[in-house]
Formats: sequence, structure tokens, C-alpha cells
Amino acid sequence: MPETASIRQFVAKVDPFNANERDLFRGHESIPYLQVKYSDSHWLLNNSVDDLLGSNQQLILVDWEDGEKLKDRDPDHVVRRCLMLEPYIDYAWLGDRWTYEKMTPRENRKQINTSVDLQRYLGEQFEQFGVDFEFNPMVLGWKPWHLRRFSDLLEDFGNTLVGFDATAYRSKYNQANDVNLTFDVLDLGGMYVNGCIGPTHLRYLPNGVKAFSGKSQILKEVRLDNDEFSRNLLGRSIERRINAFENPQTELGEFNTAAT
Repeated sequence: MPETASIRQFVAKVDPFNANERDLFRGHESIPYLQVKYSDSHWLLNNSVDDLLGSNQQLILVDWEDGEKLKDRDPDHVVRRCLMLEPYIDYAWLGDRWTYEKMTPRENRKQINTSVDLQRYLGEQFEQFGVDFEFNPMVLGWKPWHLRRFSDLLEDFGNTLVGFDATAYRSKYNQANDVNLTFDVLDLGGMYVNGCIGPTHLRYLPNGVKAFSGKSQILKEVRLDNDEFSRNLLGRSIERRINAFENPQTELGEFNTAAT
């Protein structure tokens, strides 16, 4: 995020095709950033961005999504799409792949190498075209040797705000351990943690995490009986998360009885 902004930020993930979500998040004073998946980004080409973003908000584009959507995606098509979306995008994290414990080391290594090559290619293309949005790197994996494969890439990017996709984590302890491991292995200027994170998870994140995202649990908290959403409840829900984020729990064992 920009140096002039508040250091620790909340990002709301939004489905632009969902009118209720657009009405909930658009222009809300507690939400400086909205995040859209690449696979939903064509909405911006056929609709007014003012129906999604308030004047006080900025847009993040990411491809943290299902592997089936990633595996046959043409990098040159991604570049062309981003050039079309350039007037609307402020930040981007692109180049995701997938790593899983059920995969062999060789399979995980292949996906990691593909991500590194893809991020470097996109970065070179965006630099060549002189795009007016900030393209940041991401890391994959949970083992030191996974993470070390991103060292040269991060150095090329200047060790800026690095993306870490935490959507697959359910355990706050596993998430905190892997986030801390990433800081231990790599020289990071900061981290953006993308995931379905509640207040308890946020208390375990280290101070190097500068931003975090969420949506699914928040929508449950602010849903009314008529299946609409309350913007007043949204402000309180985000405030709880910001308070937890700004008051980290230094000892993992001290908070293990709290509700997530």
C-alpha cells in the first residue's frame, strides 16, 4: 500500500456481479480498498466503475483463485486485460499457482517455478508498457526451500509488499507459523495476507503484516433477516478486526481458548 496511507489496512473482497455486495462495500468509510478476482474483472469493462468504487476507495486486482481457472490462462491475455483495466486498477498481485501437501516435491517445485517465471514476465511487460498501477509479488509454499525460490524475484521487485494467500488455512496456529516462517526465510518489506481471517487469526499475525483481506465471515456478521446487509454492522465488524490486528498476541498459547 502507499507510504502515505495508514500502515495497517483492511481490504474487502467483493464480487462485482453481486449487487448486494457492491451496495455494502461501495464508498464505506471503513474500507479503503476493494479487491476483485481476475476472473471477475471483465465486469469492469462492461459497467461503470462508480457502481463498484467510492471516491475514497482504491481497487486491487488478484488471481488468487481456483487452480482450474489458472492452469490454461494465457499470460499475454492477462497483460492485455490489465492494459484495458489500467484506468481502474491501483494495485495488482498476479502470477498465482498452487502448492499442496498431497503433491510431490517435484510437483510443488514445478508450480513454484512457474509462478516465479510468470510474475517476472508480467512485471517486465508492465514495465515495458509503463502501466499506472503498482504490481507486487507473491510467494507460495510453506517450507523454507519453497520460499527461498522467490528470493531473486523479491529482490528484483525491491522487497516490496509481498502477497501471501491464506484462504486455505483453517488453523490460526498453522497460519501464524507459516507467515512467521516466510519472514524468517525472506527479506520482506511487508506482507499482505489474503484470506478469510477473523479477529482471532489476526491477533497472531506478526507486525510485518501490513494489510489483510476478508469477506465470507464478515457477510455472515452483517446479514439481516431479509438477506440484505447492514452498513452500520459492517463498520463494527471491521473495527473488531482492526483492533485485533493492532494488538497482536505475542504468545500463541495465550489465546487458544478464544472464539474464532
